[in-house]
Amino acid sequence: MLANSLHRTPNTLVIFGVFEADLRSDELRKNGAKVRIQDLPFRALRLLLSRPNEVITREEFRQALWPGDVFVDFDLGIRSAIKRLRDALGDSAENPIFLETVDRRGYRWIAPTHVSEAASAARTTSPELEDSNPESGANTVETLARNSAPQTTKKTVRIVGLVGGLAIVVAVAWLRGTDWKQELFGNPDSSVLRSVAVLPFQNAGSDKDGDFLRLALPDEVANVLSCVPSLSIRPFATTSRYSGPNLDLQRAGREMGVASIITGHYLIAGDQLEVTLEAVDVANNRSVWRDTVSVAASDKIAMREQITSQVRQGLVPAIGGSSAPWEAGTRPKSEEAYDLYLRSIAVPRDVAPTKDAIAMLERAVGIDPGYAPAWAALGMRYYYDAIFGDGGESMLKRSDSAFERALALDPNLISAAGALITNQADRGNLGPAYALAAVLVKQRPESASAHFVLGYVLRYAGLLDEAARECDAAIQRDRGNYQFRSCSWVFSRLGEPQRAMEFVRLDAGSDWAARQTAFILIGQGKLAEARHSIQRASHTPLMGHDLLQACLDPQSGSQLEGRAQEVETAALAGVDAEPRYVFGTLLSYCGRKDAALRLLRSAIEQNYCAYQSLQSDPLLVKLRGTPEFSELLSAAKECQGRFLRQREQNPH
Repeated sequence: MLANSLHRTPNTLVIFGVFEADLRSDELRKNGAKVRIQDLPFRALRLLLSRPNEVITREEFRQALWPGDVFVDFDLGIRSAIKRLRDALGDSAENPIFLETVDRRGYRWIAPTHVSEAASAARTTSPELEDSNPESGANTVETLARNSAPQTTKKTVRIVGLVGGLAIVVAVAWLRGTDWKQELFGNPDSSVLRSVAVLPFQNAGSDKDGDFLRLALPDEVANVLSCVPSLSIRPFATTSRYSGPNLDLQRAGREMGVASIITGHYLIAGDQLEVTLEAVDVANNRSVWRDTVSVAASDKIAMREQITSQVRQGLVPAIGGSSAPWEAGTRPKSEEAYDLYLRSIAVPRDVAPTKDAIAMLERAVGIDPGYAPAWAALGMRYYYDAIFGDGGESMLKRSDSAFERALALDPNLISAAGALITNQADRGNLGPAYALAAVLVKQRPESASAHFVLGYVLRYAGLLDEAARECDAAIQRDRGNYQFRSCSWVFSRLGEPQRAMEFVRLDAGSDWAARQTAFILIGQGKLAEARHSIQRASHTPLMGHDLLQACLDPQSGSQLEGRAQEVETAALAGVDAEPRYVFGTLLSYCGRKDAALRLLRSAIEQNYCAYQSLQSDPLLVKLRGTPEFSELLSAAKECQGRFLRQREQNPH
């Protein structure tokens, strides 16, 4: 029995998220750094970890934490120990990540947990010694916890969002523990849960036309691995920054918090394409599997089939993946369409290149309308164009339709379901969006993306503290996912610029990151650095390059009025309320009070309930204290109140 084993083993290291509980030394660590925790809360943690997913009653806590001859106010003592434990973990009683309160009964540990005896022993050495020890942590990790939610049968949830009279009805099959893709939900029933990262491949030849395969090939490998219930796959967008022939794989693996790294290279020679894949055990820094496939360079569907077969038959067992029925999903039928889809993967996410990707993907789904991943990719590109380009509501509707089509073809594309929720938040439909996001988190509390989606909705509702907890939960579970970048808004408005920059760096090098960095630097008064940062952004109005330059550079001041009008027009034309708030704050900083007020009012009217942000945002100093600001604050408070009443009426 695992619980008894945990109690008997003095060298056990219990791992959950970014935390490690060392039961040998009674120490709690976060990302390797020791966390201060008193004896009683740690003993409560030990008890909870010994019986994951079980309700531990207050009486059981009393017996475990205090000897029989000790007389204290046990209820008060238990509540105090649990509160201090939650404080140490950064957890919340309202939206728990690790520790759930069970009304009138006790408490339950709900997070996925792994126990490793060898890793605990290795921690007694220095990091340098640990890195050099080829035996440390090998083959010792086993799953300690199961998902806390009771197992249910397959059911269907209908997502209904009313947008401009258009009813969006999406049927999503919610499957417990078997069919959801790993990149979003994982599988709580696996006996061993191993984290895996697939890195960009190297082009070993001189054919530059094939460079798109650097990203397209590993993306396909990751898609296959995501169907294995016992593997947790880092999103490929997370791993794509780790490239180069001289990359330190062990260091990269530690930074991403993974057990295995998949890498590879390919060579196009004449009419042949040769692809080599390799798996590396991060703890031991050694190759555990290697294979090569060779196909006609023009037959990429055959390449996909061969890679899929080799990954299933050879790679998965080599990295400790459990066997399970394989999901068929959808398969490409057209060489031309599949080639376009693969090429689109390598196209940057910035505004101008996104239009090129849209053209590729529209042609791809026109040729082969039955391939779900192409529809999902098209939905995301439509979204980028709707929010950051000039696509507006019409492009956001196309985004909805593409995601719906992807889900109809393959209900396991849960990234599409999450995107539909955030699309609703962008439109101001916060009540329905929150209800669905809350279900996501309740069903799968270990999912990084589920926490991000919930945090996204809470940010729009103006509940920054709650949003920050969900952003923390997301990044703890997936340290490098670029999709979490917008959490930076939460922390910049809470007055935590360093935390905000941690999220910006998830998408380093993009237009968005350049703009966001400039906003954060302005809030800190670092104007010269902000001017330098914005130079790396494009001239698209909602990237803010021209407005920021005119605002920050005295020599461009004469252009400020025109740039302000340009940005105001673009923000009001877009469907998303957040850019209206964002550029409203910037216009306030730049001294364009009337334009700022128009944008801020419009954002609030569209249910961007920025009540807390208005009071703390560093760019609004000039506007505070004016009668107009008081009106804005009152409207934002009323907006947030409507959301809170909806949440109370529909608890999840």
